[in-house]
Amino acid sequence: GLSREGLTCIEAVRNRYDGQRRSPFNEAECGHHYARAMASWTAILALTGFSFDASAGLMRLAKSDKASSWFWSNGSAWGTLQQKPSAKGRNVTLTVLHGSLTLRTLEITGAGTLSWPEPLTLTAGQSHAGTIGKSKRSASRSRRAVAR
Repeated sequence: GLSREGLTCIEAVRNRYDGQRRSPFNEAECGHHYARAMASWTAILALTGFSFDASAGLMRLAKSDKASSWFWSNGSAWGTLQQKPSAKGRNVTLTVLHGSLTLRTLEITGAGTLSWPEPLTLTAGQSHAGTIGKSKRSASRSRRAVAR
């Protein structure tokens, strides 16, 4: 919930290592060379809420209050997820740009899920569009009910 503050911190570090005052390839705060790339990747995960469980066939991303297009990547594929709020809930389009992705469930945290009885497999160049509706069966609501 602190996206603006997080982006301000990332911007300050990037400005500090702008190539004029300090090397843009070596941030001491990130443990020098290798960890810098990992710290940058963590910002993407934090902003998008992306997680992937291959054994369960579950991809999860955070809800956006406005139309958004987010990059995702796992061990076998990468692509984008577009989401747009609508009167019926949330229109989503999952696109694979490289590799192959097999899913049983796509969850937008706080909005609901798309599920398939048989695994959905998408390969490079394929997309799947759907609407995540405002229903009582959303994954986030059912998880809260179980936790009580």
